[in-house]
Amino acid sequence: MTEPVDQTPGVSGAAAPRRRRALAAVVAAGVLVAVAFTALGALQAYLYERVPFGVTVGGLSLAGDTAAGARAAVAHQLAARDLSSVVLQTREGPLTLTLADLGLAIDVGATARRAASHGRLDVFGLHPWYGVGGAIEPVLRFDSSAFQAGLQKIAAAAESAPRDATLRLVGDTVDVRPSSTGLAIDEASLEAQLVQALSSWRRFEGPLPLTAAQPAVDTDAARTAATQASTYLSTPLRLRFRAREIDLSPAQMAAMLSVSTGPGAATSPLTFDNPRGRATLLRLFAFIETPAVDATVVVKGKKVFIARSREGYGLDMARLLADMDYTASQPGLREVVVPMTTLEPTITTDQLLALGLDGLGSRFTTYYDQTNKPRAQNIMQAAKLVDGAVIKPGAVFSLNDTLGPRTVNRGFDYAPVIDNGVLRLGVGGGLCQFATTLFNAAFFAGLPIVERHPHDFFIDHYPIGRDAQVAYGSQDLRFANDTGHALLVRCWAGGGQVTVVLAGSTGRTVTYTTSPFYDMKPASTSRSHPRVITDDTLARGIIVYEQGFDGRTVKVVRTVKDGNRVRSTETFVSTYAPKDWIERIGTKG
Repeated sequence: MTEPVDQTPGVSGAAAPRRRRALAAVVAAGVLVAVAFTALGALQAYLYERVPFGVTVGGLSLAGDTAAGARAAVAHQLAARDLSSVVLQTREGPLTLTLADLGLAIDVGATARRAASHGRLDVFGLHPWYGVGGAIEPVLRFDSSAFQAGLQKIAAAAESAPRDATLRLVGDTVDVRPSSTGLAIDEASLEAQLVQALSSWRRFEGPLPLTAAQPAVDTDAARTAATQASTYLSTPLRLRFRAREIDLSPAQMAAMLSVSTGPGAATSPLTFDNPRGRATLLRLFAFIETPAVDATVVVKGKKVFIARSREGYGLDMARLLADMDYTASQPGLREVVVPMTTLEPTITTDQLLALGLDGLGSRFTTYYDQTNKPRAQNIMQAAKLVDGAVIKPGAVFSLNDTLGPRTVNRGFDYAPVIDNGVLRLGVGGGLCQFATTLFNAAFFAGLPIVERHPHDFFIDHYPIGRDAQVAYGSQDLRFANDTGHALLVRCWAGGGQVTVVLAGSTGRTVTYTTSPFYDMKPASTSRSHPRVITDDTLARGIIVYEQGFDGRTVKVVRTVKDGNRVRSTETFVSTYAPKDWIERIGTKG
């Protein structure tokens, strides 16, 4: 029988199987590579927004965690290991502080992001994982100012002040009271130990590191200076101001003298230039002090004028001390003529005139119930904090930034505030009335209003459509100074009224129109079927009713003119939600 012959050109019959096997091997390898790449792609896709494998924080695995899961795990470690506090052993016993007390914080979000980015490459904006795990140190935030403030809290329990060597006159002999070394917190060591402990996910518990605090004047320096003191204290030192003479006795001089520590200590080992010496001289010559008077902006009715500044006069303390040091070290006539110097005002008349503050921009007054003392206190505190604020040309005034947080320790009291459509006690109640007064002052000065929020519901004793509500951190009152010169805010409250004046003429006239109310929406409750709430500030059994109001909208259109030219026209839309009728039942008892 005749065998079939492979007719493929250039290929022998024996080579065909080898070709097929090679092709199969290539195909298999390709499939394996494709499978590997597919698996690797699936792995990278899975880890795209997850923590890679092998990554731990404080021994806890975060592998595969999402961003939220990683943050939760880091937060759990902080709580489980009590890393938010430190225990310092002091001479008065253990002292527990929070990390915040020492200006330290573990950034949970940043630590979670560090874990998620561990073992990744940056390839054209992509961040594939290359298979490396590891333990992650927490991301620490350090506030040096808060750290220093925290050290002040523990200094009394840990530190002892060094004592300088001093001189004293015992009879006719100059005696030296020896110096002593104190103890001070070793700040650098404490910071390093805290960081080391936290980086290991460990709460710091140990002795507070201390270092020796050396006195500024040691005993040897005082003994050296004592040899010169006999000259200083040999006879009284006379201080003469015009016809008046004051003789300092050697005992008085000894109490005022200290050992020099500055660059000139070698040639002038003793000096009167120290807190004791200065305080004594200020007391002895208080009768010649005439303080400088700053220029001020005075508002009388609708007129604004500047009360002029005046120079003052006082001791030329630096020259007097230098003259006393030199004269006391010399033999012979021991008399010092007390020199005077001019005291310049901090704010001069020319400065206020240059700021353009000798004119009236606007003035607005609202009235409040002064028998509600907490609310009145809040309004007066706001006026106190804002009074004197200078708004520079081009600047934007922020009421929230000026008032700061509403806290009791900043002078604010509990008074009714709007909370979920109901008046409840809150710190700072009544500030919206001050905000309303300030808004109207800016409104009638023709200044651009950058941010303003109407109240949640209509309040009938505020100007219709021209009220302003503020809440720290969310709702602000802001307006801009586009006049080209500075403006000064003057404000005062008392006797049931609060007034805000913007000093600095704007040269503008303001007219406005107020629309009728529209889009009226009835309240969901009524006088006969009110919304019932409990109130633990009212005595048990007391019932108080509050009137409801329909919701409504109103528009106020303001036109600002420079002379006869219209500068701007703005529309302020105020939409008020319905206010429920309220039956408030007291539960306090």
